[in-house]
Amino acid sequence: MLRALLAPALLGLSILAGNAASLCFVPHDPEGDRRAWAFEVGVAFITSNNISEIFSGNIDIDDGPAGGEIYSITAARRLGEFKLNLWGHELTPQLEAPFTLEIVDENSRAMFWDVNASLVVRFEQFPWNHVVKTTIATGVGLSYSSNIYRMDIQRHPLDDRSHLKFNWPIQLTLALPAYPDHQLSLYVAHQSGGHVFDTGGINSLGIGYRFDF
Repeated sequence: MLRALLAPALLGLSILAGNAASLCFVPHDPEGDRRAWAFEVGVAFITSNNISEIFSGNIDIDDGPAGGEIYSITAARRLGEFKLNLWGHELTPQLEAPFTLEIVDENSRAMFWDVNASLVVRFEQFPWNHVVKTTIATGVGLSYSSNIYRMDIQRHPLDDRSHLKFNWPIQLTLALPAYPDHQLSLYVAHQSGGHVFDTGGINSLGIGYRFDF
């Protein structure tokens, strides 16, 4: 699925590069030296913003009845890596399958649960990694919540809302080069109906800890 999503971009790169781009996928080798699993915990704060406002830095963490926190626990399995050759350079974005359990603590009612399953591509080759080891991850998946978020209703008051939505995880991790398995994570938890289950959704900003093992 993720490879299909990447295909148009890779085709464009190939045309621009004079057919100098190629892509293959290498499954994870259990006998290799790459970590197979990652464990994450985090807390995210519900905002009243759409995703474009989040990216532009116009952020409003809601403190009203629809605001609150989302506590998350994630187990992520490394599936392998893509080998992308572009203009003579080999890039190796990693493919992961995270599963996340979230406990939603809104300001105006009892907690409820939310589950997410996704496919994520993690980019980890950055020239400053010798100073701060950095990864950027994004992907797509599905999310199901036991209750409709009050923020979802507040932002779309006249629309029917779905418990099932698309999940778009976006994450930045930072680590000391001497301790690469212990990472600070900053993330956006985005859920949207994608004009399939409903239209629009909610966005939360989070901070957490990720451990590779």
